[in-house]
Amino acid sequence: MKMFLFLLSLLLGLFLFMGTIQQAGFDNVVKTVKIFPLSAILAVFLINFAAIFVIGTFRWKIIIEAQNSHKISVWKVLRAKLAGFAVSYITPSVLVGGEPIRAYMIKEESDYGWEKSFASVIIDQAIYFFVLFLFMIIGFVFLIDHFSLPTSIFYGFVFIIISAVFFFYLFYSRIINDNSDGHGFFMFIIKTTKLDKIQFVKKKEKSIERMERIIAQFFKKETGIFMKAFFLATAEILLYLVTIWIIILYLGSTIDFVFSTAIFFIFTLANFIPIPGSLGSFEASLTFIFNLLGIGKSSGFAFSLIFRSINIALVVLGLAALIYFEIKTISHHFSLETPKPLLRIHRFLVKIIYKK
Repeated sequence: MKMFLFLLSLLLGLFLFMGTIQQAGFDNVVKTVKIFPLSAILAVFLINFAAIFVIGTFRWKIIIEAQNSHKISVWKVLRAKLAGFAVSYITPSVLVGGEPIRAYMIKEESDYGWEKSFASVIIDQAIYFFVLFLFMIIGFVFLIDHFSLPTSIFYGFVFIIISAVFFFYLFYSRIINDNSDGHGFFMFIIKTTKLDKIQFVKKKEKSIERMERIIAQFFKKETGIFMKAFFLATAEILLYLVTIWIIILYLGSTIDFVFSTAIFFIFTLANFIPIPGSLGSFEASLTFIFNLLGIGKSSGFAFSLIFRSINIALVVLGLAALIYFEIKTISHHFSLETPKPLLRIHRFLVKIIYKK
């Protein structure tokens, strides 16, 4: 069933991709891509790498170390970050699909344990998504201030913003406050949706409760680390905006820097659509916003191809990091919490390496 849904979402993405390139004009897209110099692609790649894997790795590292009394190797954190990015990109959940992978890699290569490793990822993502949301609001306000959006799109955006506000309120209030029912955010969701009826989830309730206490302790006591992580998340997104501005500049257009927030808002929304690699939705969103900003549909589609090629290069690095981890831990006996993709790769490598 999962494979069927995966293929169905991929097929929908392909249809959307083909429909968008037809609207943008294939010949125009090719001409636009050709004017983009290789030196600019390298520069944009390095900026993206710095944003995701230098700043992002350092942010996660200080969060991990705040929960423990000793340091962790930056290379272990970087490998896990790379692998998590790669898995996220090739699954329908571009922004979060690889989080269990990177948490488990840290668990296996350290003595931090299941709860602390997963808690560090949740804290990292909670801070990052909060900052991401703030920049999305800036982009949304810019759009409605400068352009007359179609009514359906405007109300759709408003609904997304309100839903995000509610989600963040629920998360932080449940994590930080002492609730009358005694449940944190995740246990509240589990109890509300009756997921605790599932035997596997029921067995993990105590671990989830311990993990939530670790998360709550961080937000209550680690104010200095929180501010550093917040600053680093802001720096990461600012580099994304710089990337957007540079790509558009080399595509032959000049925009005010604030315009980048509008583009960032739109393509971030596209990344939440459950299609592997946001195929089609990413291209359609950029074609829409570039046309709205007066830059041109072909430039929007060309932008998406350039940005996607950079992400694919990063995915290759991430898959290499994942394979390295699997080979390094080939003799490990993985526990029940191991994400299934890791187990499949592990079994495959065991067969190859120990094949007689």
